[in-house]
Amino acid sequence: MVLRVNDLSVSIANSDPPLDIVKGVSLEIGEGEILGVVGESGCGKSMTSLAIMGLLPKPALAQRGGEILLEGKDVSDLPPYRRIEQDCGGISMIFQEPMTSLNPVMRVGEQIMEALRVHDAGSGRAPEARARELLDLVHIADAAHQLSAYPHELSGGMRQRIMIAIALACNPKVLIADEPTTALDVTVQAQILSLIRELCEELSMAVLFITHDLGVVAQLADRVVVMYAGQVAETADVDDLFARPAHPYTHGLFSCLPDPENRSGYLNPIPGQAPLITDIGDGCAFAPRCRFVTAECRSGLLPAADIAAGHLAMCHHPQGSTGPNGGSR
Repeated sequence: MVLRVNDLSVSIANSDPPLDIVKGVSLEIGEGEILGVVGESGCGKSMTSLAIMGLLPKPALAQRGGEILLEGKDVSDLPPYRRIEQDCGGISMIFQEPMTSLNPVMRVGEQIMEALRVHDAGSGRAPEARARELLDLVHIADAAHQLSAYPHELSGGMRQRIMIAIALACNPKVLIADEPTTALDVTVQAQILSLIRELCEELSMAVLFITHDLGVVAQLADRVVVMYAGQVAETADVDDLFARPAHPYTHGLFSCLPDPENRSGYLNPIPGQAPLITDIGDGCAFAPRCRFVTAECRSGLLPAADIAAGHLAMCHHPQGSTGPNGGSR
């Protein structure tokens, strides 16, 4: 595996007792693979990615446990500049809104070359020539003209391609994409998703793709991690997850999607609301909203129910399978 995250927890540093906003998250991504991380807003997707990047806003937040392994090397305690110094900085990130990530008073070419001077200095390649290569790689025509443009002179899709080019400047082994298509229209979104898949295959990168859109997951991902309230609820191959969701939360996500075959029917929302961080205790965070809840769900460690090869549900009572305590759900 290129990237392996084991039992990662992130907490509010000055709270007593510690309040975990990410709790016991484990995931792994192989070379040339796209792992989708899906869940509603506030479930810990972006915070997990910031912890992986070493970009947690300190001292407010701190990694309280777990390890982050990049090609077997533990980078958990290394800030970004130390990762570069020790030649283990091969993780890049594309952020959600490029207009807030790009410097509005710098030409985009200079911003790409700035990244190249830090991450590609030892290659011997001229930054200007490499910047043009990166624009070609992300399918931006007329590179010489576009390099001299300011961010506000480009469309949303073009700005996101520039962000991808900057992310590729360090020749990453892992690319993290944090909802990179949120602000784009459907046509441009499809182009960006196609570009990410193409780059993943061409450069043999591992991609961690964060989204709240199950349609994007179905289109792009090879495997999926479903998160809820800072915890992993379920992980599976994308086809297996869509064919037989096992965790009650995952099942609820699919149940509340509109059915094009039944336009007159009502949506079937998940009852209740996501919990506040102060209300999450031991056991399953979804327990207050789950119709299968029992006393054992509210305390202790959650079992990893083995649904199929590579398909795990962190649940005492997974649906559509024989649960760890017996009994078909």
